[in-house]
Amino acid sequence: MNELVPTGIKGFDAVLGGGLPPGSCILLITPPLVESRLFCMEYIYQGLLAKEPGMIVSMDYSPEALKLRAKEYGWDLDKGEEDKMLKWVDGYSLNAKKDVICTDSIKRIGGSIALSDLTIGMAKIQQDYAAVKGFYRFVFDSLSTLFIYNDPTTIYRFLRVAISKLRTTNGVGFLTLGEGMHDAQIEMTLRYMMDGTIQIDDDMHMNILNLPTPSSAKSSKLVLRNTGFTVEI
Repeated sequence: MNELVPTGIKGFDAVLGGGLPPGSCILLITPPLVESRLFCMEYIYQGLLAKEPGMIVSMDYSPEALKLRAKEYGWDLDKGEEDKMLKWVDGYSLNAKKDVICTDSIKRIGGSIALSDLTIGMAKIQQDYAAVKGFYRFVFDSLSTLFIYNDPTTIYRFLRVAISKLRTTNGVGFLTLGEGMHDAQIEMTLRYMMDGTIQIDDDMHMNILNLPTPSSAKSSKLVLRNTGFTVEI
């Protein structure tokens, strides 16, 4: 597929040069701000509005908590689940000893060390979406949690397989990494493995380090309003 997938976030596609190609894995380096996570939620929500399936891997918050935050901005992620267009791999709730069960839309796994279950959960969603559309959106939040509880070499091996599968199944989206949490070697290795890198700072300035498509914009500003984000160049 040669066509770009517009994100639907106001102003962001102009920064990206029109959108992202299917099969793109973008490293999103973010500070510990809730706005960064909300940006990822809007990315998935805009896809649902365009009838594009979405996959969210959440290692730091429960799907239930994220859906409540999304509703504050009018983003109804529950409807995406009802329409079988949004599925989750939840790597947080069981580890946090929350009283939850798996559903048709949410696969619960035993935390960040359960990499085999994580791989299986992602693969099942990718299989389910294969006949739905030619591509799907994804968010993986966050890689930092994996590095906290696993040896870096183990995570690199996991990502080598996961990124390859995301590309071959035409996933298009973001894998997040906490800003300043890791040494330079880990960050550079991840940048090498991905198709592009975007960095967001504490003031919500967005720096484009590299992209899979040509773009003249190298920096912009994220502004969160009551209905969502605007990216201002």
